[in-house]
Amino acid sequence: MMEYEAIARVRMTGRVLDIGGGANARYREHLSAGIEYHSVNIDPKIEPTWLIRPGDPLPAEDESFDWVVSFNTLEHIFDPRPTLTETFRVLKSGGTMVIAVPWMFRIHAHPDDYNRLTPSWWREAFQQTGFTSASVLPLVWGRNSTAFSISGSGLMPRQLAAYWAHVKDTLYAKLRFPSGVYDGRRGDSICGVSMGWFMTARK
Repeated sequence: MMEYEAIARVRMTGRVLDIGGGANARYREHLSAGIEYHSVNIDPKIEPTWLIRPGDPLPAEDESFDWVVSFNTLEHIFDPRPTLTETFRVLKSGGTMVIAVPWMFRIHAHPDDYNRLTPSWWREAFQQTGFTSASVLPLVWGRNSTAFSISGSGLMPRQLAAYWAHVKDTLYAKLRFPSGVYDGRRGDSICGVSMGWFMTARK
């Protein structure tokens, strides 16, 4: 998955708090080695450091973490702004928050699925919270792969349909964007149908 590739590229050090994670989180192996890992979750099956209830404050002291991460969790919170405020509180000065959330992706309630927010919303929310810089990376192969993730395979076997969608997107990208980067108006259009956003914000 694209987000796991993005997670693996982030080099974290020091104390890390994972909001929505735990020992059994599927992406745990992609986090940097040697970190001091802590987690909060509402689901005991994920085996978090701290089991909390929805809406509880983070069980951590002010400015006690170098990194806060949250992957595919904030869409399950009705209003993520208090979570951003709590994240800002527990991050050390100069610390970084890393977030992955879906955009063009099916509803996946666990226990609920409340929102799909635009990059503009996230940038404004980061700024209002007090973060000094933020970046939003679209997680997108192309229109065909996004359409497949939403609608499924149709008459074609699922694995073959997924493969074909990725082949079409790869060929189109190589022909239309030889630099290897989606750019211009057409690139903006493709990134607008991203399956999700991978974001960083620095305190």
